[in-house]
Amino acid sequence: MTHPSAPRPLRVLHVFPELRASGAEVMLRSAGAAWREHGIIPDILAIGPSTGPYAAELRAAGYRILHESDRNRGRLLYGLRKLVRSERYDVVHLHTEWANFWLGAAARAAGAGVVRTVHNVFEFERLLRLERAVQRRITARARSWTHVAVSASVAANEERRFGPRPRVIDNWCDGCFEPPTPGRRAAARSALGLADHHIALVSVGNCAPQKRHEAVLQAMGDPSAPDDLVYVHVGQEKPDQGERQLARELGLGERVRFLGCVHPLDALHAADVFVMPSTHEGSSVAAIEALSTGLPLVLANAPGLRDLATPSEPSVILTEVDPAALLDALARASRGRAPLPGQRFSMARSVAQYAELCHQVAATRRPRVAGGRASVGPAASRAARHDAHEGRASAR
Repeated sequence: MTHPSAPRPLRVLHVFPELRASGAEVMLRSAGAAWREHGIIPDILAIGPSTGPYAAELRAAGYRILHESDRNRGRLLYGLRKLVRSERYDVVHLHTEWANFWLGAAARAAGAGVVRTVHNVFEFERLLRLERAVQRRITARARSWTHVAVSASVAANEERRFGPRPRVIDNWCDGCFEPPTPGRRAAARSALGLADHHIALVSVGNCAPQKRHEAVLQAMGDPSAPDDLVYVHVGQEKPDQGERQLARELGLGERVRFLGCVHPLDALHAADVFVMPSTHEGSSVAAIEALSTGLPLVLANAPGLRDLATPSEPSVILTEVDPAALLDALARASRGRAPLPGQRFSMARSVAQYAELCHQVAATRRPRVAGGRASVGPAASRAARHDAHEGRASAR
């Protein structure tokens, strides 16, 4: 897709918390070379104590990585406004829930349009729910400011809790995620010490309370669990390594592999079943990657995950996460490989949709005033500081 009316390539600034190997960052890495085909030059701004451990991966994919500290929110808003104005960004694409309203206001004050992607099901209540509802309604009426949800569950939650329903653009995964050849599968299993009789379960994702990886370990430790189950975890562990400790307490030490932050492809090729017992997700890129390699999926019957279970995806099994239900689902899923998901999670299609949206938003923004001194003002700075109570757990 080309946009011949654009006088120059569109400059888009993606704004994240610290950059980590989470779904949105992984998607951007895989799409690094695709944006220029749509007339877009993208940069990334990390707001946090540092750029984060995934910055090098994104830099290698062709993105310029910028950094602003979030220690003082007033200075952050001023710094963002100054950056957007000096670099002449046309669109600021926000990927953070934290302070998103005030970050967007700062971007618009500097003359940029705003795209805000909601990456998760935010179940805010009471004062924070009211605050977000007011903010969402204001931005829904604003020129050159639009919201996107990554799944139907996210869009439905936004409408139910906050009012406006955003459009949906599906997440995607890298084209390298495809079914293994017999030789590659054998090599991947051998590297993990898996015998032919082992049934390998794999989870991909950083250890966090919502991921509930301990549910898999507890199911494997149940007396009724078969002895040939092996669990492979890819992702960053908690500092206290609580899941390793639980595995030892359950006597599973030799049947669990904690691989850390490695590329998940080999683990997916070695596995028999992908399992994700999360309390909620937005639209799990890890699950999409697993589905693309032909793995059957066992997912918690939870928002964001149940979107993957459609009549066209018979290999996706939804389950409760008590040991009996989880073991039954794992037994059913381990009976064979899965059909591929086709074009549902096409990177080319979703990147084209985001690019078209960015061009539309840029076309409706207010013209910049040369030498202007637009400001987000002290009220915005105070309100952004008030956002701190939602915590970093709600960063996305």
